[in-house]
Amino acid sequence: MKKKKRQEDPEGGFDFKDFEKEALGKLRAGKGLIGPGGALTGLIQHLMETGLDEEMNLHLETDRQNGNRRNGHTNKTLKTGLGPIEISPPRDRDGTFEPELVPKWGRTITPELEVQILELYSIGNSYRDISVHLQKMYGVRYSEAQISTITDRIWEDVLKWQNRALKALYPFVFLDAIHFKIREDGHVKTRAIYTVLGVDMEGERDVLGLYVGNAEGANTWGRILHDIKDRGVEDVLIFCVDGLPGFSEVIEEVFPISMVQRCVVHMIRTSLRFVSYKDYKAICKDLRKVYGSGSLQEAEQALKGFGATWDPKYPEIREKWERYWMELSTFFAFPAAIRRVIYTTNSVESLHRHMRKVTKSKGAFVSEKALLKQLFLTLERNRSSWARKVFSWPTIARVLIREFNVRIAKHHGL
Repeated sequence: MKKKKRQEDPEGGFDFKDFEKEALGKLRAGKGLIGPGGALTGLIQHLMETGLDEEMNLHLETDRQNGNRRNGHTNKTLKTGLGPIEISPPRDRDGTFEPELVPKWGRTITPELEVQILELYSIGNSYRDISVHLQKMYGVRYSEAQISTITDRIWEDVLKWQNRALKALYPFVFLDAIHFKIREDGHVKTRAIYTVLGVDMEGERDVLGLYVGNAEGANTWGRILHDIKDRGVEDVLIFCVDGLPGFSEVIEEVFPISMVQRCVVHMIRTSLRFVSYKDYKAICKDLRKVYGSGSLQEAEQALKGFGATWDPKYPEIREKWERYWMELSTFFAFPAAIRRVIYTTNSVESLHRHMRKVTKSKGAFVSEKALLKQLFLTLERNRSSWARKVFSWPTIARVLIREFNVRIAKHHGL
């Protein structure tokens, strides 16, 4: 196809009058500002070619002693955020010209498109969805393999993030897992993402790590706790966990002086699993008297009262609460501001809701790497939602300093 002649005035410059007339004509014809045949496409073409010509002039000034000189132009189609642009880069006789604006073999000026690709990927779009979107919006063709390559560029960021140094002290750390499907060896398998969410002494939330493993288990959590310790965590005041068997034991092994608070909400859910519908509201009300008590003594008395009422029909509920009472009752040692934070793992479950929202349309991920890339981008995109400072933190900090003065002073010099 014959290339359109450059739009130039008689003195060799850009003819803005002709460009303006042509651009207005394209707008009236419904071509739009960008994309193939867009009203601004010619201007972008002019800017690119002008920049390349200036680079060539500078190159020839330094290379003139070798007798090097211009040798016409070549044709090239660039992928840009404004759609494909046809340009004519200059050539030199010796072939030593290496432009910076558009590398000799480069055909892409698309940092903004790569940002678009990562943004689309972070909200759960597949490679195919992204490819179709770019074609419709910008007239630019990206294969699924090219898009995969672009998203792979953040893998180094993922690894740095996963291995970054952590703070020495976290007052609260929440541990929980979420499950996803991954294709492996021709089969779809379930993998757990172990999430470690910490709160530092400034009250700021931070995801300390995401770890891929098989079905959730205490042994895996033990390895994860060793990892965060290797990355700099020396002390955690209180761990908030779900009801996984063996959790307290692995925590005690790695962080022997940390307190453990078992999630009360998880406990309520498991307690109600086999309760008859007609008793549901009454049992919820009586359990609320237990975990909503003003003190440990009142809570223990309420639990006895619960047993007196419901043991004849549901003895397993009271027995289960008593079996795990030491972990369930930790929060009673603190005032209301801290109780609200630690009595449940809702903080990390809220984080998981962001993950599920983005991934719910996916049947299975092609690999663990693809899953971690997706979740990392999701966390970064939604940081303002999950990384908010803990409510009433000044009040909480004062209580923590009073209760854990020596341990906090060791790391913060109070």
